[in-house]
Amino acid sequence: MRLVLAFIAAISLPTALMVLWYLYGQFQTFEADDPYIWVRTRGFLALTAAISAGFVLILGLPAYLLLRYFKKVRWWSTFLIGFCLGAIPMGILTWPLRYASAGSYSSVNGIETMVDGVPTIAGWLQFIEGVLFFGGLGFVAALAFWLVAPAPNKLSQQDAASGAAA
Repeated sequence: MRLVLAFIAAISLPTALMVLWYLYGQFQTFEADDPYIWVRTRGFLALTAAISAGFVLILGLPAYLLLRYFKKVRWWSTFLIGFCLGAIPMGILTWPLRYASAGSYSSVNGIETMVDGVPTIAGWLQFIEGVLFFGGLGFVAALAFWLVAPAPNKLSQQDAASGAAA
């Protein structure tokens, strides 16, 4: 049961951080008495929770099971896997050269990020910042998981006891 709670914590903490970040931006952009802030935030919460749950269940659960199978569940391996599972998919999905073609141009807030199909330094820095941000969310999910999950030694003892009983 504690393991299930650990996975729920791994879904919930990054979701909560993203929603708080989004809500802060909403209050910075719109008037505080705008009733649609809460409507937009509720929609963002649903989207963020679905994405977080997908990452944890599709990527995190198999990674945990592999770590557990090889008896490599340690604090550092859990945090490293969490960071990688957050960063790598976002790095693949947002790879700047994916959409590059001769003559393509893009800018963010007036700063050129791609000129003639080639990412600029600002474009690469924006890409790295985004990958590190999502890697940080993966790290936070792994931290939440680690703080709630039963100790790895207890899991090993439970596995040994269930194997001996069979």
